[in-house]
Amino acid sequence: MSVEVPKGWREGRLKDLCESVERRLGNGDKLEVLSVTKRGVVPQSQTYDKVIASEDVSRYRVIEPGEFGLAPMALYYGAIGRYRGGAPGIISPAYNVFRHTANADPDYLETLIRMPRMIARYDTLSQGGNLEGKRKLTPYDAFETVQIAIPPLAEQRAIAEVLSSMEVAIAKTETVINQLVDTRTEIARLAGSNPSKSSKQRLKNIASTIEAGVSVGGELRSLKEREYGVLRTSSVSSGTFRPDQIKVISESDLDRVSVKPKADHIILSRANTPDLVGASAYVSSNYENVYLSDKLWQIDVSDRNRICVRWLALVLNSPRVRQQMRLRANGTSGSMQNISKSALLSISVSIPTIEFQKQIGELAQKLEARSASELNALGQLKKTHVSLAQELLSGRIRLPESLIARHRGEAGQAA
Repeated sequence: MSVEVPKGWREGRLKDLCESVERRLGNGDKLEVLSVTKRGVVPQSQTYDKVIASEDVSRYRVIEPGEFGLAPMALYYGAIGRYRGGAPGIISPAYNVFRHTANADPDYLETLIRMPRMIARYDTLSQGGNLEGKRKLTPYDAFETVQIAIPPLAEQRAIAEVLSSMEVAIAKTETVINQLVDTRTEIARLAGSNPSKSSKQRLKNIASTIEAGVSVGGELRSLKEREYGVLRTSSVSSGTFRPDQIKVISESDLDRVSVKPKADHIILSRANTPDLVGASAYVSSNYENVYLSDKLWQIDVSDRNRICVRWLALVLNSPRVRQQMRLRANGTSGSMQNISKSALLSISVSIPTIEFQKQIGELAQKLEARSASELNALGQLKKTHVSLAQELLSGRIRLPESLIARHRGEAGQAA
């Protein structure tokens, strides 16, 4: 099957830009064990929380910084990427290692092989699979046959430069968001402190109602017009309410759901992983098209003249209270814990003056507004990056000749 070739480009295959590397550890010093995932080549400990490599790693493949890793049994969903570490590592002998050829810019190649349309091609080349359609094999020799349109090296470098500038902007925005998260954590710690003129009370004396949702199946996608969704636990896991974290439910299930997010209330996750059980978020608006699942509770307070709900939401996310929740949670699985209503209501908090609560609440409100703005900007940047990459790597959009000319005559970059 031929590919559409823009003017000045040539038709080729991935093997024109990639060359396989066969290098085993043998009796050499043991190196860090890495995994090839959808996130690229990462330390195995980041994937499994531990190293699961066999004791004998002599047949493990050595991968150098700048080279690429490919997981044949997971390539159909995007387990491929460039190793960004600073020292050689080793990957399972079931994986493949390759590097860019003299005809390829490594940054351009990295973007190309991780494009959604390329991953779709890997899937069509995959073989086998279990009953669920998983664990399909895409051998390296099939991967390198994928047909592509190849721009001149200078244009590859120019494309990589443009996309890299967007990636820098994305990284900077993510840094700002992480700083805002740290600031929010500090505000939550302050909210949960024990200032003077405070009284300690249990949540059962503060909360008036705790409403629970129901278990409903659905599709993991965005809502369309006149559709309804049920909130997932991820809607509160970050401490900020995210109404987009939903499953779309069918009309036949609408008579089963009933609890909608209400303004000036708190939604709390009663069931989650040990680190996230009890995670909660403040709801600032009413929502008419989403409902709570059975793993979420909605909490109201009995007296708003005495309790600022936004302040209480921060307290529930403070390190001290979250630790109390973890200690009270139970469950048979280490990956899923539950906290009962009685256990939640037994937690004690220090209640300062309403004036102090409102001051903390106002700080949180400003921080949440800034966070929402940055998250929106990040989403737009990522969306633009993906769409621009698709257009540039297909040749539907071409860069100015003046930008491409800057990259002519550059020395090739080693893998």
